[in-house]
Amino acid sequence: MKQATCIGVTICLIFLMCTSAPADPTLLWSDEFDGSGEPDPAVWTHDLGNWGWGNWELQNYTNSLDNVKTENGHLTITARLENDGSFTSGRIQSQDKLMFQYGTVEARIRIPDLASGLWPAFWTLGRDFSSAGWPHCGEIDILEMGAADAIANDEINRRVYSTAHWGIDGNYAGYGLHLTMETDLNDDFHVWRMEWTPDFIRTFVDEQPIWVIDISDPDSFSGHEFHAPHFLIINLAVGGTFTGIMEPEGITATLPAQYLVDYVRIYDNGYTMLDGTAIECPADCNDDGVINVGDLLAVIGGWSDPYDVDDLLLVISEWGSTCP
Repeated sequence: MKQATCIGVTICLIFLMCTSAPADPTLLWSDEFDGSGEPDPAVWTHDLGNWGWGNWELQNYTNSLDNVKTENGHLTITARLENDGSFTSGRIQSQDKLMFQYGTVEARIRIPDLASGLWPAFWTLGRDFSSAGWPHCGEIDILEMGAADAIANDEINRRVYSTAHWGIDGNYAGYGLHLTMETDLNDDFHVWRMEWTPDFIRTFVDEQPIWVIDISDPDSFSGHEFHAPHFLIINLAVGGTFTGIMEPEGITATLPAQYLVDYVRIYDNGYTMLDGTAIECPADCNDDGVINVGDLLAVIGGWSDPYDVDDLLLVISEWGSTCP
């Protein structure tokens, strides 16, 4: 992941809410998974356990390299059938480390053969998940596959789902659609994209629209969860309510099965805001966590001919703010 420096830095991160969407979106953050071993701990946290995750899932999520690792330029999540008959897999998320509000999110993904029982997902939860709980934090499913209906219609590797979940008057609300592709998606990588603005959330696979929801008037549907920061989650579940399979004997997928992610990228769409400990704070030139006179002096001391006025404007625009 490339990190910004203070002198000569672009100012796109500061004025995102004031500009229109660029013709060529600016890449703000990415994980290309070029390392080897554990996914970058500065960005990703492992979710661990086997308590069903509210969905009667059958797997135990671990941080073992047998289940989650980066290799050959990919994030590899592997669902396994262990010698004791249990299932293991992996789930990573970026809560507090990488969070975003609005933006274009893109991932290049190859799913395994889902057969009956595998449930890959690429999705988000609201930043306040830990305090507000689900569904009141909000959830956006960019990619879900493996649904019971897809199994029943023999479309398991072709039918893709996108759904929003939120809370209304203390109760659950949700809206989702699915798209059935002409060919199976498990034979190659495919590009999944979400466009999130203050007006709409849209999802696509290989440029084909899957789903859209109008969020422009959150009061009308109690959807303020979709006007607040979210974090990313990538996981491969085994069984669960989405698949309609809650017993181990119902799992027919060939295991081990690998879920591969080539990259995850966040682009500026004219509204994007990033937050979290993994995000550099370009105006904090002296690295003290606060934008103040020390940063101004650092900019002035680092000036060369010709002077970089953008750096001065960056510090002034962020004056008094704190960094993630």
